Amino acid sequence: MSTRAGRRLGRLARAAAVLLALYLAASLVGSRVAVAGSRSPLALPPDRIGALWSDVEFASRDDHVPLSGWLFRPESPTGRSIILVHGWQGDREDVDFVPLARDLLARGYAVLLFDLRGSGLSGGSHQTFAHDETRDLLGAYDLMRSHGYRPEQMTILGNSMGAATVLEAARQLSDVAALVSDSAFADLSGALQSGLTRFTRLPGVLALPALQFARLWDVVPGLSPAEVVRSLPERAFLFIHARGDELLPLSNALELKAASADTSSRLLVVDGSDHLDTYTHDRTVYLHALLSFIDEQVAARTSVLPAHRDPRTSSSSARSNARTTDSASLVTDRSTVNETAARST
Repeated sequence: MSTRAGRRLGRLARAAAVLLALYLAASLVGSRVAVAGSRSPLALPPDRIGALWSDVEFASRDDHVPLSGWLFRPESPTGRSIILVHGWQGDREDVDFVPLARDLLARGYAVLLFDLRGSGLSGGSHQTFAHDETRDLLGAYDLMRSHGYRPEQMTILGNSMGAATVLEAARQLSDVAALVSDSAFADLSGALQSGLTRFTRLPGVLALPALQFARLWDVVPGLSPAEVVRSLPERAFLFIHARGDELLPLSNALELKAASADTSSRLLVVDGSDHLDTYTHDRTVYLHALLSFIDEQVAARTSVLPAHRDPRTSSSSARSNARTTDSASLVTDRSTVNETAARST
């Protein structure tokens, strides 16, 4: 080999090494940015959500990260309560949580809105995509128990990453009446790859180094809410998803529903056009499915009559059922899951 050719190869090798170093550095930075929570100021004061509220400070279970939230009490209590768990880079006022909280307060539910670690006013430096957040949720559950709220009258509902957190914590929430997952991922690795592809326009394979670097911040790429659901054949879940979700496609909800062996599990597919476009797309259908599922699960555990409903909801049950058929799919068995999957492809 000539001296000139050797120098050329040397320059190419150095350039390749520089590009590889830059790529790995970008992957490292990208993984750190991905786990950063939201510290944006809260948009509304709590008295704009409900009249009876209190600031609550509590710790996550096991690792004792300080957490912050608001506990709202209804003016006409029914004994029921709900914990709302926000998604990635969200906080206690996540997406539709403010109007949803108002709807539930009007129906006699106590509502806990809180910030997961690394977000809002809570402690912690980063998020972990539903791994360590399970400890935050369990801390919130412990808080509600300490305030006298009974688990057999309790619901926990999560959005996106918060929904995955609910599913991941399900084994430790066996006493809770109703668990609801809105727009969860079935497995984290696929969700991270599709998310990076959407935001960077790069092929998913280029996300692999970032996935490995994310382990530095306690992210577990192999996290699989679907496997947790599969391991709980006698646990009922309500899964909700927007048909047009491009960030976490409908296939995630279909996989989660298929993983559940409990015949009381339900899947509500709303004709929304984006991630978490569920409650905001069709409030009536969403509330009907949610409240019906809660009634079923509470009744199964307590053998009591359903809690008082807002007249606007109870008087429109028939219309809501019809609209569920037209503008959403309330999936109740595996054969319907397959039919819905075929329609969505």
